[in-house]
Amino acid sequence: MTYGAELVDDRDPDPELRCYREKNAWPGRIGEFLDADRVVNDAVISGSNDRVVRTTIDWLAGHREAAEEGQLLVIVGWSGAMRREFYVDGAFRQVIPYQPQQHPGVQQLTDVYRKFAWHDRECGARLLTQILSLQAFLQQCRIPYLFFDAIEGSFDSIGRGGLADSAGMEMVDRTRFYRFGDADGSMADVLRASGTGWKGRHPAEDGHEAWAHKLAAYVAAGQLLRRPAAASAAPPTGPAFGRRRAFRPANRGFLYP
Repeated sequence: MTYGAELVDDRDPDPELRCYREKNAWPGRIGEFLDADRVVNDAVISGSNDRVVRTTIDWLAGHREAAEEGQLLVIVGWSGAMRREFYVDGAFRQVIPYQPQQHPGVQQLTDVYRKFAWHDRECGARLLTQILSLQAFLQQCRIPYLFFDAIEGSFDSIGRGGLADSAGMEMVDRTRFYRFGDADGSMADVLRASGTGWKGRHPAEDGHEAWAHKLAAYVAAGQLLRRPAAASAAPPTGPAFGRRRAFRPANRGFLYP
């Protein structure tokens, strides 16, 4: 959803195709809208939130000067809570419980995880911890940022785990989390309802452009390019948090249209 899967043939190593994908996926488009000097799209196909937290902190640690000078905007599209990352055979491997794995060791690990350790409670608790951990890191470093849900709403994932009324939920900064708590606020939900095109299981060029417009407008309206105050958080407000007590079930088959 962030990588730009299926905008081009993802298996083709042609650098021109890569440039086309990076330009037309939503990070490239929002970079144009916000007049950014440089855009780094660090997503991968089928990436997990484990990977999101690890690679974001690692990248920012390696670019501390730019971070300290306030020259960065970080935008994170949270992935499916059930996805995991494991270090197997010398590499980080992304695991989706219901998808087959090419590496035999990773397939064996996936089978065990799916059978014994895959649970809504663990997924929701881990996602909430990941959101709060990365939020705290970005606030501590005073790096402007914006979160959103790429596939399904974090509110639903956390709610299915029985944590909708937890103290941790009150610590999520909703001012920097686009449509957090909306039943149909994820990128996949919004674009599915918008009538924009799809290529296979992922948005086409017009969908990426539409999403970039929405995020850019939110950044501008909320003045999110300003450096955040450390340890700031916005309490839950609005009708979504007074009304929602039912949570949408996870799509165990696949989470895209």
